[in-house]
Amino acid sequence: MVAIAILSAAIVAAASLRMYIIVAGGGGYALWNTNEAYLFISVSQRGYHMSYLEYPWEVLKEYFYVVPSHDDDLRSFTVIRVTPSTVERQLVDLKGIAPGSGPDLYTPFEDRIYANCPDIGGLCRWASDHFERATGEEQRKLDGINRLIQRDIDNENGWSKHGLGPAPVDYKFTIKPDDKFELSVSNVTANKSGYGAVSVDLLRPGQAPERIWYLDGSPRRVSKEEYEHVFGRR
Repeated sequence: MVAIAILSAAIVAAASLRMYIIVAGGGGYALWNTNEAYLFISVSQRGYHMSYLEYPWEVLKEYFYVVPSHDDDLRSFTVIRVTPSTVERQLVDLKGIAPGSGPDLYTPFEDRIYANCPDIGGLCRWASDHFERATGEEQRKLDGINRLIQRDIDNENGWSKHGLGPAPVDYKFTIKPDDKFELSVSNVTANKSGYGAVSVDLLRPGQAPERIWYLDGSPRRVSKEEYEHVFGRR
C-alpha cells in the first residue's frame, strides 16, 4: 500500500509539474567588400512546455524523427554592419511577415545589397536600416529577382558572400575586408549531441577580440519566468 501511494503521488507530481524548453535556430549570410562587412541574420526561438509525464513520450517521438509541435515561436532579424571603426546593429521588424517570407537571395550589385523580399513584392535593397522595394530602373538591371544568387561568392566585382549558422559539423572561416579588421566565424558542435554553436568575433590590431554575435542551437531548459520573459507572456 505504501509503494502504491508513493507511485501514485509520483505520477500526480509528474503530471502537474511542467518543464520549459527553448530551441534557437537560424543563421544567415555575411557579405563584405574592402571597406565594410554585413551580417544578415535571422533567428527563430521555439518554445515547448510540457509535464514531466509527457516528456519521455516527446523524447521517444524525437528518436523516431517525429518533429514536436512548438507552443510558442519568436522570430527576429538583425543586420550588423562592421567598418574599421564601428559596429552598427539594426533590428528589422518581422511582424506580419509569414515564416519563410523574409529576405533571401542576398546579392551585392555595384554599391548596394539586393535581396528577394516576397512580403514587399520581390526585388528589394538594403537601405541603411530597412529593406525597401527596388526602383523601376533597378528592376530592369537585375531582371526582377532573376539575377539574384543563392550560392556563396568569392571576390566577384569586389564583393564576397558566405553563409553562416549552427551546423552539425565544425567549420571556421575568416572575413578580412582589409588590414584594419577581420571577422572570425566558427561553429563548434556539442559532444555527441550534433547541435552547433556559431560565433562571430571582431578582431582589430592591438585590441582584444569582441564577440558581436553568437547562437547556440542546443535545446535548453529554462525556468517558467525566463520562458515567459522570452515570449512576452508577462
